[in-house]
Amino acid sequence: MIETVYIELPFEKIAYLDRPEFHEKEKEFKEALTQSMTKYGMKDPIYCWANGKAYGDIIKVIVGNNRMAVAKTLGIKMIPAVITNFKADTLPIEGRVLKTDAEIRKLFHLPKDLQIRRDENGDVDQVMPVYYMKKGVQEEYV
Repeated sequence: MIETVYIELPFEKIAYLDRPEFHEKEKEFKEALTQSMTKYGMKDPIYCWANGKAYGDIIKVIVGNNRMAVAKTLGIKMIPAVITNFKADTLPIEGRVLKTDAEIRKLFHLPKDLQIRRDENGDVDQVMPVYYMKKGVQEEYV
């Protein structure tokens, strides 16, 4: 059974990709994101897959790797996450079950701009907030 849940997890329980280009070539974005997260914390949860065939029995960030990198720098201990758990029947994750797009949208700062993608079975397979550096969007976060 596949289930999508919302939960706040300790930073160290989440695997993420710390992209070198975020630190080296995307300095304007990194500085803006750091300013926002310093002032407000994480306004949007990250999106993860858990227990999937692509990554194994871990919780892996699919959308939000840059927020994780900044959270590490800032010492943020608890991370809000929307997680699609591919083995919810055998490896459950305690959290608030999200069944509708409206329930997911309520968790995000700019819900109307959120992109939620579902697979052919209707299961959530990606949650993508609006691009942070898009004109007018950054001001909503800082």
